Amino acid sequence: MQIRPTERIVGFPAESGSERRTILTPAVARALAGAGFNVIAESGIGSGVFIGDDVYDAAGVRLAETDEVWAAPLVLRYKFPAAADLGRLDRNQYVAALFHAEGDPDLLAALKASRSTAWSYEFVAQDGRFPLGRPGGQIAGAQAVLAGAHALQAPPGRGVLLANVEGAAPTDVLIIGSGNVGGSAAKTAAALGARVTVLTRSEHSRARYEEHAPSGVRVLVNTRAVLLECLHNADLMIGAILVSTYDTPPMVTEQDLALMRPGAVIVDATCGYGPGYLPAAGPVQQPGDPPRVVAGVVHVKLDMLPALVPVTATTAYTGNALPYLVRLARSALLGVPDPAIESACIAHDGRLLHPVLIQHARIYGMQP
Repeated sequence: MQIRPTERIVGFPAESGSERRTILTPAVARALAGAGFNVIAESGIGSGVFIGDDVYDAAGVRLAETDEVWAAPLVLRYKFPAAADLGRLDRNQYVAALFHAEGDPDLLAALKASRSTAWSYEFVAQDGRFPLGRPGGQIAGAQAVLAGAHALQAPPGRGVLLANVEGAAPTDVLIIGSGNVGGSAAKTAAALGARVTVLTRSEHSRARYEEHAPSGVRVLVNTRAVLLECLHNADLMIGAILVSTYDTPPMVTEQDLALMRPGAVIVDATCGYGPGYLPAAGPVQQPGDPPRVVAGVVHVKLDMLPALVPVTATTAYTGNALPYLVRLARSALLGVPDPAIESACIAHDGRLLHPVLIQHARIYGMQP
């Protein structure tokens, strides 16, 4: 079926592979319909989070075949489409997802080849913040603490419990970063009874975070001297900074591990691309993999932690993203100017537009 752009149709293809999360909930469907858009989706799109086709039907979603959904003027996904699926699109279509394409040269090439206009939710910027990254960051921060608590048990960890136990000394938790991930990790660790220290990038970020930091959490500016002292005392260290790890110097090297307690745990919650700011953690691990022990320190490096809790992630993410998805549809299909949405445009007509993607394309030797 050939769809005319004037039909204001938003298509939701099913996610790829083992991905269970979805960007389409009944609430999202109703919001788009209320804004004047028609929603079509593949059958089974919500099966991974226990939303049946009948629920979508009641919310006004029309279930359609794969080719028809991918032919919609605007295609929305939770995670990025595979390179082959991007090949379904043309220069007259729009697509949006959590792309994180900067770490994937094949995906960058596919974005360029499709010539479609693409947005990546994580880059939506408003008032100096990235509101669509908040739920995923909060989930990842809490999960990082729970993963660290598990790894701290013997073996392979020190054999300390990350909980408030009468008569036992509190566990020392060091968190590098005070954004969505770091803030959530600090809140979770403090609630469990840990003695928490958060390192921030600058005095400005320290003062801003202290305004809403949990009671008892110590907040310091991350200098080399402060970091080394904190590493010496930490049972659990969580890396929670969002940076380009291609041009960010290592923050904790293998030599620094000698300062840490035997069996201490490092959790890299944000991972990143390239050598990394926690290079001793090595490659990204898969869920279920045993932690990696380097110089007596236990390393956990798990990417995409929210994918392990798809029901929670779908509910939290779509509830937060819903107004932005409506705004994106208005911007793409109706031409309504929206600086926050425009800030997240990553590709158009065969060119990469976002500075982060342009930087990484050049690292890969690609023309943006």
